[in-house]
Amino acid sequence: MKIKFNTQTILKSKITWAIVAEMLILLVCLIIRPEFFQISYQPSTGMLYGSIIDILNRSSEITIIALGMTLVIALAGTDLSVGALVALSGAMALKLMRWDMGQYPTAGDYTVTPMIWVILAAIGICLLFGSFNGLMVSRFGMQPIIATLVLMVAGRGVAQIITNGRQMTTDFTPFKFISQGSVLFLPMPIIITAVIFILMAVFTRKTAFGMFVESVGINRNASRVSGLNSSMIIFVAYAIIGVLAGISGLIYASRIGQNDSNNAGINYEMDAILAVVIGGTSMSGGKFSLTGTVIGSIIIRTIITFVYYFGVAAEATMAFKALIVLVVIILQSEPVRRFMSKRKHARKLEVGGEMHG
Repeated sequence: MKIKFNTQTILKSKITWAIVAEMLILLVCLIIRPEFFQISYQPSTGMLYGSIIDILNRSSEITIIALGMTLVIALAGTDLSVGALVALSGAMALKLMRWDMGQYPTAGDYTVTPMIWVILAAIGICLLFGSFNGLMVSRFGMQPIIATLVLMVAGRGVAQIITNGRQMTTDFTPFKFISQGSVLFLPMPIIITAVIFILMAVFTRKTAFGMFVESVGINRNASRVSGLNSSMIIFVAYAIIGVLAGISGLIYASRIGQNDSNNAGINYEMDAILAVVIGGTSMSGGKFSLTGTVIGSIIIRTIITFVYYFGVAAEATMAFKALIVLVVIILQSEPVRRFMSKRKHARKLEVGGEMHG
């Protein structure tokens, strides 16, 4: 059985150019610092270490949120509240674990509330607020940017109310395992991200839900007329991103060992949207790619790691990241992809003509 590759289709794919952009960034890293790719094993922790592992590990929070953002953007929407939900998740988790902070201010290896309830409550409150966003957009017809902007502003305030404006810390080992543990020699956040990606891929590609999302994203009215419950599909998408933001918040809080309602999830919404766009999903809705989203998230984290690794001033990080992202998006633009595809086709014709002659 022969597998045929359509070169023009590959060159027109946005995912192809996202991969090319990531490879170019890594190539620069290889040329300047070959040790950038070194991976070592630490017997004391049972984990692999290195810049590549760190990129996958530290991109996990954004990747998890971006997988949910992919569905929302495929529906021609957006969610600006995910950063606030990250803070809200961490605040709820630490509040339940440290009810006794007033009496015992020093952190210890314990939790007041059983761990299972801590996790369920943190994810549950984010599901509740994600569902609220979905209700505002699907049932009340609010513009997604307005509906989610409300929670973006209010979410951190709710997080502050939950913790009474205090930063609570914990050294509870099972909670710290969420971000600092390892499975199969890999940091736990990578494993969590991989599991969520598989579940999302199965849910969107092995059921009809993914096709419904693309249909509603292309034309909501036509989908409704054809019998799809467009409002329910939109509602579910926002509920899903709420859950994923809650999981991301648990990883973030576990990583720093405390809640941080002011700084947790800052700019996560922007990075998640960028990851989705770089991965090839159009902001106008329609077809989406979870694989492309993962690649986009890795590109963003690679840029940040690249900047830090090579000693670029922290103040210049955002500008440097914006410049590279701009280059990636230009590479993915329709005119550039069409030009490259035509050049490839012209070369084929030229070679074919010479051979025929």
